Amino acid sequence: MDGNVKSTNKFERNIIFKSIDYISTFMGGIAGWGMVSIAIMMCYEIVVRWMGSPTIWVVEISGYSLIWFAFLSAAYGLKEGSHIQVDILISRLTPKIQNLLNIINFSLCLFYSLLIFYFSWDLMHYAFHVGERSSTMLKVPMGLLHLGVLIGSGLLAVQSIKELIKTVAQTSRYKGDIEIGIFTKPFFIIPIYLILIGISIWIYSHNPGLGLVLLLIISLLAGVPVFASLGLVGSLGLFFLLGGHFGLQQISMISVKSLDSFTLLAIPLYILGGQILMASGIGEDLFKVCSRWVGHLPGGAMIATIGACAVFAAISGSSVATAATIGIIAIPEMLKRNYDPSQSYGVLAAGGTLGILIPPSAAMIIYSSVTEESTGALFIGGIIPGIILALFFAVFAVIRCSRSGMYEKTEPSSWLERFRSLKESVWGLLAPVIVIGGIYTGIFTPTEAAAVVVVYALAVLLFSRRVSLKQLHKVMSDGTRNSTMILLIVVGAMILGTIVTFLRVPQNLCDFVSTLHMSRWIILAILCVSYIFLGMFLEVVSILLITIPIVYPLIIQLGFNGLWFGVFVTILMEMAMITPPVGLNLYVIQGVASTKLEQVVKGAWPYMILMLALVLILAMFPNIVTWLPGTMGYQTSF
Repeated sequence: MDGNVKSTNKFERNIIFKSIDYISTFMGGIAGWGMVSIAIMMCYEIVVRWMGSPTIWVVEISGYSLIWFAFLSAAYGLKEGSHIQVDILISRLTPKIQNLLNIINFSLCLFYSLLIFYFSWDLMHYAFHVGERSSTMLKVPMGLLHLGVLIGSGLLAVQSIKELIKTVAQTSRYKGDIEIGIFTKPFFIIPIYLILIGISIWIYSHNPGLGLVLLLIISLLAGVPVFASLGLVGSLGLFFLLGGHFGLQQISMISVKSLDSFTLLAIPLYILGGQILMASGIGEDLFKVCSRWVGHLPGGAMIATIGACAVFAAISGSSVATAATIGIIAIPEMLKRNYDPSQSYGVLAAGGTLGILIPPSAAMIIYSSVTEESTGALFIGGIIPGIILALFFAVFAVIRCSRSGMYEKTEPSSWLERFRSLKESVWGLLAPVIVIGGIYTGIFTPTEAAAVVVVYALAVLLFSRRVSLKQLHKVMSDGTRNSTMILLIVVGAMILGTIVTFLRVPQNLCDFVSTLHMSRWIILAILCVSYIFLGMFLEVVSILLITIPIVYPLIIQLGFNGLWFGVFVTILMEMAMITPPVGLNLYVIQGVASTKLEQVVKGAWPYMILMLALVLILAMFPNIVTWLPGTMGYQTSF
């Protein structure tokens, strides 16, 4: 084992591989600064539009920039291990088998990257040769868009080679496994995996629907990164259905088309804004002010945690970022006050899920981009359910602590201390007011609100002087990691979605359901169970991108309101964040607290019941979602 660590350290000191990592990190930072530039441009657009002189270029340039951002930061995401994989099975295998599977998986990432690189080169060369331009007023050369995909996929391929060689080196020197039983033997597991892949591909070529499902399940369970798994399965379908060169050429076209979205641009902007605010210490300030006001109540520290999560959720749009940011501060405080550890971990894992319900919400942005439902209406529709769920969590925490008595009572803070804490945390408390208020009053769109958050967060960070200019580049790089993971999953899902469209899956599902003559509420209940089940094995973005193109037409056919269902399914996705074995928030809290996963799960599972209760309430009283957007003029018939 020590030899393996030494060889890894020696590998990391290699000048070539250090250079690759440096370039990936540098480009991640460049992508982050690029988002800052776009945010400033969009804020300029808000100002000049208010003055009566809107631009004709900001929206288009901003949308195109997302293509460059997603691919330039992709290699950094791979280097940092932010690209999600389903490790429910591989985590139970021996380290040597995991390494061997990772060799295959990095090879597949490399192959996928090279596919995109080759056909991006092909399309870029053609676009520049014929002078292809966008059909808009700016007449942007389309070759520039393919150039961004080309450079980014090339960097991703180089980083994949580096990770592949590193894994091969680790595997060749690893001698720490004790092989007891056939499932610990590489000569059994690896051939079985390859045989299953081969059989699935053969079925895919003869029965595309069945083959697609089998190949996707096998590749995901084997730990292939989600973005590569979706993209490769979709690419293979394009090859079988449309033929060799023409079919695979669609990969680059879809990569550009899927990211040419002003709506999706909100995701990296909100995440970057949340990352910058986290670096400025906003999370600590939010927890402090909540503690001063409610910390003396039974379960006060847990209530303060929920409150801090709710406010930070209204800034970042990310469940994971919310749980991580508040967790670093809240967990030590709760443990110091003798709160039950599992209850402390559970309330934070659940509180973090508010990040995708209380607007802004990355999950709602994904839903909006797929269904074309209004992002602003979804955001406003999530406000009241988000407040209700936060109150549910707080009341439950009080009852739980009162019954167990496992907390340390603290003296109430003076009114002077309370108001002083409000003054100290004013920058964090003001951010949600700016975002939600601006969207509700129509001053700016949800995407423009994200740009405002970035500029506001950067101003707060520079004003606080908590980060040096040298450290600021690292903040920008870190702000791209989760974004690139989401955006590359979007690309892979869109490639796969093209095959789903060719196979007419949504239409066939609607036709099938119409023959069942079942109540729409029974069908909705079946969908709820299905989403809860999927949440055990996949993360939120993948679930939404795979299922919504199929489920949404059915929901509309059944007479449900699409806006209502967007909020409804977001709550189900909250459950996915704390559903073992793949709930991301569980692992975030496990890492922050350095504890066992079982303790986090034990504390978190009761909050799933509260989420189910809210799902039931929204089914009975849909106006909880639709009333507030209705006051803004959105169509909210049910």
